[in-house]
Amino acid sequence: MVGVFDQITSAGRNIYDGDFTRSSEREWYARTRFRPDFTFEVGRTKAVLGLEIDLQYGQAGANDGGFPGNVSGTTSGCKAGTNGCMDTNTDVGGMIEIKWLYTEFDLTGKNSLLPFIPVQTVARLGGQPFATLANYRFIYATGDFAGISAVTTWAQNLKTNVAFVMVEDEIAGSNRLARTSGNRRGNDFALILSPEITPLSGLDIKPLYSYFYVDGAIATGRRTVANQQGVVAPTHERRHTIGLDGRWRSGPFSLDPTVMFQFGTTQQKAAVGAPGGNHEAEIRAWLVDIQGGWQLGPLLLEARGVWTTGNKAKDDLRSTRIEYFQPLDVDTGYWVGWSQIQALGVDYFNGGGAAMAGMPSGIGYDRYGRRGFALRATYSVTPTLALYGIVSPTWTDERVDTDTTSGAAGRGAPNPLTNGGDSRYIGTEADLGLTWRFAPNTVFDLVGAWLFAGSALDTRQPEAPGAFLKREAVDGWTVAARMRLSF
Repeated sequence: MVGVFDQITSAGRNIYDGDFTRSSEREWYARTRFRPDFTFEVGRTKAVLGLEIDLQYGQAGANDGGFPGNVSGTTSGCKAGTNGCMDTNTDVGGMIEIKWLYTEFDLTGKNSLLPFIPVQTVARLGGQPFATLANYRFIYATGDFAGISAVTTWAQNLKTNVAFVMVEDEIAGSNRLARTSGNRRGNDFALILSPEITPLSGLDIKPLYSYFYVDGAIATGRRTVANQQGVVAPTHERRHTIGLDGRWRSGPFSLDPTVMFQFGTTQQKAAVGAPGGNHEAEIRAWLVDIQGGWQLGPLLLEARGVWTTGNKAKDDLRSTRIEYFQPLDVDTGYWVGWSQIQALGVDYFNGGGAAMAGMPSGIGYDRYGRRGFALRATYSVTPTLALYGIVSPTWTDERVDTDTTSGAAGRGAPNPLTNGGDSRYIGTEADLGLTWRFAPNTVFDLVGAWLFAGSALDTRQPEAPGAFLKREAVDGWTVAARMRLSF
């Protein structure tokens, strides 16, 4: 068995409710995460069961959550993302999450299911991590999925990764619904093909092709954005993603470039008798993410930049070309380690709040895309103690319409009475932190972060019937500490 125990506490202001123009909300809380993986192994075949438990210190609402009225992210008063709250006596109902549940075995090669094929292939069946099937970093597919994967080793410097991802399944009862029904669930799946080539020592190259098929409503894999002309609710989508991921290590130097392009079509079929008719839009989106580093003795200097295309505020996304990039699943992990407010950090339940309009899970800011960079310096005072600082300014690719509201669902629909976008500048975040490995397998992290809010986070809020008030964004901050035991 391997896993981690995390004990986390954090405090902050104006980073929680999805609106940087209202700064009254503040918080200080603590919680525990237990994340064990149990491995059952016979020879080269093994099965893995991964579990997860998240509990907040103290009751935080009308009840303490727990089974049956609580699932992760819907906590009946407990911290969003937790399974429940530990009040006095700490008796909380069952709430264990199943993260992984898969079998790993030799598919081809000696002593395999298909021994007549001479190359070695290791396959997995069930709920499993994407790991590096698609890419090396949190960019396209890096969460978990249910399905089939296979890694074939053709030579010492050549592997191929193949995965079939079952996103939603249409069982016998639901496929009797009309194709225009809003409750219809289709057979939604993704395919991933990714060779891994090592042409020389220290250099790895990973091309990617992925096909994503969506039929009907879907809960994941498609970005939800607001649209002034009508609801964006595609009923049919075929999305292709091609790309090139790489990593280069040469002495003190490291470089990790990623380039991806998406294309395809998305269709919306109106219900019988509904206004608006049917629509079809092309998908054309780019993403470039480059990270590099240089080690100078105890000092590590790193830089990272990102650019993704986006749509203009007035684009009707039902029929205009879709130009915002959509990862398959990064599990809210994009830009992790490079921010505490704009992305996940030491307290990975707070980073990237609703006001960031989905950047940790969708990379871009709502429909508007993203431009930005970060500089990170880490100084190792001793082999066990490191201090670091990060500066991360962020813009959108297209101008944000700030004559609209911002809330839990992200940026509101662009205002049809305005002339389009107003600002690109989301803000600049500055972080200071330390990592102290004070005992074997035990790490203490402490970090403080401040977001200097930009004008793209401004809003236009209703103050009375028919009256609106322009509100300017206010800075937000957080301080977080974590004790982690790995075993």
